[in-house]
Amino acid sequence: MKKLLFIALIASLGACTGIEKQEADLGADYVRSKIHTEGTVIVDVRPDEAYNGWELKKDVEGGHIPGAVSFSTGWLSELTDNQKIQLLEEKGIARGSEVIIYSDYGKESLELYQTLTSLGYEKVRNYEGGMKEWSMKGYETAKMPNYSQLVYPEWLSELISGGTPGNYDGRDYVVVNVNYETHDNYLEGHIPGAIYIDTNEIESLPLWNIVSDEKLTKLFKNTGITKDTMIVIYSEEPMAAGRFAEVLMYAGVEDIRVLNGGFTAWRRAGYESETKENPWVEGEDFGAEIPLNPHYTIDMEEAKTLVEDSNGRLAAVISWDEYIGRNNGGYTYFSEKGRIPGAVFGHGGRDAYHSEDFVDPDGTMRSYTEIEKMWRDWDIASENRVAFYCSTGWRAGLALFDAHLMGWKDITVYDGGFYEWVQHPENEIGVGIPENK
Repeated sequence: MKKLLFIALIASLGACTGIEKQEADLGADYVRSKIHTEGTVIVDVRPDEAYNGWELKKDVEGGHIPGAVSFSTGWLSELTDNQKIQLLEEKGIARGSEVIIYSDYGKESLELYQTLTSLGYEKVRNYEGGMKEWSMKGYETAKMPNYSQLVYPEWLSELISGGTPGNYDGRDYVVVNVNYETHDNYLEGHIPGAIYIDTNEIESLPLWNIVSDEKLTKLFKNTGITKDTMIVIYSEEPMAAGRFAEVLMYAGVEDIRVLNGGFTAWRRAGYESETKENPWVEGEDFGAEIPLNPHYTIDMEEAKTLVEDSNGRLAAVISWDEYIGRNNGGYTYFSEKGRIPGAVFGHGGRDAYHSEDFVDPDGTMRSYTEIEKMWRDWDIASENRVAFYCSTGWRAGLALFDAHLMGWKDITVYDGGFYEWVQHPENEIGVGIPENK
């Protein structure tokens, strides 16, 4: 009898540690064999910066396991179970799939592991070796090509504290808070040392196009921006940050950084802010005639030509309702609805004032791999000549900078966009769902 009880006890202990044994058996070689395998999803729970390519720890290679989905456990904290499942499925993490979760050392990924099992996911496994083991094996990691231009709060804190953060060469820099008519918000609190530039300084009526090259030259001299200055942009509005980045790219600034998640991410990380106004400090001349990169913007006639090019893609960075002509996105200064004929759907958000398709629930940039797939589904790829447009430039600018981060080369913005298009009665307007979709 005692022997039977002992055997039963051993069996029960084995059952209790079954998960642990299963995880111990889950090594780098097994995970590697599951890359791009149908029915398996590999999930990276680490911060965006680690996923994108930043090397944050000496024993962990920057980047992620190829094919892995980026997913932050923090996104789930205030959601109902049904909302959690919906978000997980939107990210491609379906309940019927084998889900392999990893972090750097295996412990950080346990939270999502436990969440998924509580939601009814049956084939969930935690890769305990994580990126540390993956790095030790010397296995390939995937990185966003220009990851160093999307910075994170710790990086910026080290910079403004006089340090030398990674991928910084010591050049002069300016931190810029940019947005549309939010100077009062700037005075309520901003990143120490940051100046404020309103988007009214870089675009103007009647079409809200980028201002003249002469005005940009004057603005940059007044704010100490040269082609050799590193500009660190942040905003509460990702579209404003993208628009300013687009303008700097067009002008020819060589080193442009954007703070991922903006001021919200800065505060979430626990860093201090200040309320004093930092005045513009006049600097040297820009160092070249603006624009150094005129190819980052095209006009209406060039947009028409692009649509006729078999390799051209005029990508409408707008809401679906705008694209099919159901509404105009909420603009009050024009009433026309629809798209430029021949334009493909580049995604946007729920209306003209939101860009959910390009940001995650916490306001940081959506995973570049997801954006790439989102565009690929509409036949927009890096090998194409891609011109992004919206109505007045903000959403298109954000898409341009995201594509640049992804290493796309042949990209531009049709600055006049749909607002300019409808000023010309001879231009046709496309509505409805395209036949091939």
